[in-house]
Amino acid sequence: MKPKFGIIGCGNISRFHFNGLEKVDADVVHIVDINEEVAKPYVDAFGTRFSKDYKELIADADVTVVSVLTNGKYHKEICLAALEEGKDVICEKTMADNASEAERMVQAAKASGRLFFVSYMKRFFPAVEKAKELLPGLGRLFSAQVRTYQNWGGNFYELENADEYDYILNNYGGAVVKCAASHMIDMTLNFLGRPESLYSCIDYVPNSRFDRKATCLFEYKNGLVVSFEAATHPLKRIGYERNSWDEFIQINGVNGRLEIYTVMWDQPENNGALLIHYDNERESCTEYRFEAVNPFDIQTAYFYNCLVKREQGHPDAIDGFNVDVIIEAIQASARRKTSVKLDWRSF
Repeated sequence: MKPKFGIIGCGNISRFHFNGLEKVDADVVHIVDINEEVAKPYVDAFGTRFSKDYKELIADADVTVVSVLTNGKYHKEICLAALEEGKDVICEKTMADNASEAERMVQAAKASGRLFFVSYMKRFFPAVEKAKELLPGLGRLFSAQVRTYQNWGGNFYELENADEYDYILNNYGGAVVKCAASHMIDMTLNFLGRPESLYSCIDYVPNSRFDRKATCLFEYKNGLVVSFEAATHPLKRIGYERNSWDEFIQINGVNGRLEIYTVMWDQPENNGALLIHYDNERESCTEYRFEAVNPFDIQTAYFYNCLVKREQGHPDAIDGFNVDVIIEAIQASARRKTSVKLDWRSF
């Protein structure tokens, strides 16, 4: 059966979801936003019903899948209501505000029998998918580095307070760790699985809860330690594209190395993400330069096919839970100034 989409939230991120849905010729039957003006272009383009209250959309019998594209603080409430009503769910990242909320969402998704996806779209870069294919050939892994450095339009290292950025904390529950690090945490878990423990330091803007840099060590039971860092910065011409976006993964194994360079998240059509594979047996280095694609489009097509086939794919609710556990542990470790053992519950 062809899925029928209800979209909740028409903020900045929604345009990527709408574009992807248009490309797969999806049926969008209901759109919700508290601001009718921002929703109107999409309502007109898809010829859908419009409401200001998400409860009207969830009660709509025509809607079979609910895309939750609101700020993160509303995700739990809306997703649980959608599952309760028997809808499939696509949830923007981060899935929840904390690990306990995420745990509750996983339990509800499992109990409902519905399909549940979380929008960590960077998994869908062709460079990432190829790296995943090549990963087993690296043999035993002994080292990895992951970073995301993002220019947010200012020098946060000279601020005395972050009052003007309270809207970020209010909407997303955090700054760098929530907004910048979450995707690369998911990428780390996608490649390497769950660590046993972690140790972190967080640098906050003085007199605020605004985290501007986080430095972490993810510790695995086989001796692998991942060095992970996320930061906002004022450097304009660094990174693979020399446009300030500097996001990188390096994984080292006894048989070789993988390096992945991603591109500016909201301008992926400019360049393809880059993958470099070093093969130690051949002593050769191969660059995979893929065409520029929008990973949102690939993700949307993948979720759509899963919905049609009634197959649960990834990232799913447990993947969303995994990221939220790591985020909470990063914050706890920095607060306690000690290593934190990760609680993965029974999932």
